[in-house]
Amino acid sequence: MRAAVLIVAAALALAALTLLAPSSPSYDPFAWIVWGRELMPGAGGEPFTLAGGPSWKPLPVLFTTPFALAGDAAPALWLLVARAGLLLTLVGAFALGRRLAGTAAGAFAALFMLLLADVVSLAWRGASEPLLLATILWACERHLAGARRTAFAFGVAAALIRPEALPFVALYALWLWRREDARGRALLLGGLALVPLLWVGLPGLAGDPLAASATAQTDVGGQTSVRTALDRGFELPLAPVWLLALAALLMREREPAPYLLAGGAFAWFALVAAMTAAGYAGVARYMLPGAAVLSVVAAVGAVDVLCLLARRRALVLSVLAVAVFVLCLVPLARRASTLDDQVRSGTAVAHSNEDLQAAVAAAGGAGALRGCALHDGWIAVNHTSQSALAWELKVSLDRVARTMRRPGLLVRAPRSAAAGAPPAITLTPSPHATAVARAGTWSVIALRAVGAPLPAACAGRKASGPARRIPNI
Repeated sequence: MRAAVLIVAAALALAALTLLAPSSPSYDPFAWIVWGRELMPGAGGEPFTLAGGPSWKPLPVLFTTPFALAGDAAPALWLLVARAGLLLTLVGAFALGRRLAGTAAGAFAALFMLLLADVVSLAWRGASEPLLLATILWACERHLAGARRTAFAFGVAAALIRPEALPFVALYALWLWRREDARGRALLLGGLALVPLLWVGLPGLAGDPLAASATAQTDVGGQTSVRTALDRGFELPLAPVWLLALAALLMREREPAPYLLAGGAFAWFALVAAMTAAGYAGVARYMLPGAAVLSVVAAVGAVDVLCLLARRRALVLSVLAVAVFVLCLVPLARRASTLDDQVRSGTAVAHSNEDLQAAVAAAGGAGALRGCALHDGWIAVNHTSQSALAWELKVSLDRVARTMRRPGLLVRAPRSAAAGAPPAITLTPSPHATAVARAGTWSVIALRAVGAPLPAACAGRKASGPARRIPNI
């Protein structure tokens, strides 16, 4: 227990240092933070609703709800947790690899984990995937250590981030059932009951218990073919990981652990592919858990291949081993070179959201703009920045639109990965536009139909300057 506390404390301390760089949550994390404010009494949020947001995720909201009491610090607190999740993932990969094949395997596992596609970017922007990987890797490691109740608890945490984990947790609970006493069985039942309670019960408070499923089927990632989804998943780890994982399975045929881990990884891939076939979005990050577990198996294979190099008698195998490691260097160097780009993409989100906040302030502040979201007016913003603006205005996600359908305020920036696409304007006839404020790349523009006054609720700071016509976006 003491070691666990020290590991978590060290991860949080190191994650806190990253907050010295420009930092901001991206679209999904800001939505979780908004929901946390709505669920926490006295935090100043509107009534809890899932309308207008991304897919519901219980575990992040279990953090963001108490964080809401910290006010404007809530986004930074969630980033602290998400980034610590990546560090705990690296430590978990090391611990699992070391348990399987020694310290060298642990080092390889941590390296392969760090070089999974986009994992640093996801952590930097506050996504839940790094935390998901941490719970899964530590569940595997604790099981091998014999701490099976702890392993089950980590599994439940994983199932509160991605529903694909629930079948694995249920099978594990079934396997544990005959090995547990009455207290242990009560814990198993409680853990299993907690998953549907939080996935369905809390959304039920907002009147839509199946909101997570419905939103996931209309995800902005769009419907993809199963083949495309699998291709995306197979590209997540380094290319040599597949060969090294095969080497581990061939050279450790008498050890069940590598086979169970590899089987679990491929079962995860298959489950995500099946959900894609059923109409859910085939997003690459959904397959990260399978790629992560397979990377640990590959770390075992890397150690086994290195051991071959030490055997002078195995000349042919040694030559093959050298060839494999030479082939590893190119994709490893290529993937390592993207780490800086991943951090830059995260800081771009931070700069965009800082400019958005400045634009809100220049337009009269959240109070002036909030009327558009609450009364007879309309406010629209770039797609990816919807949740950030909802947080800034202290309104629910459904109060901020991503299409300009009624007179009101248009908050827009040029299309970018950080801000997303500007809102489409469907006002007819073509509206008149009057500039209200500008900050960085963001503009606040008052729109109204030709000859019609701007609704009083959307007046904000009094617009000045001549009206001009703008085309539909």
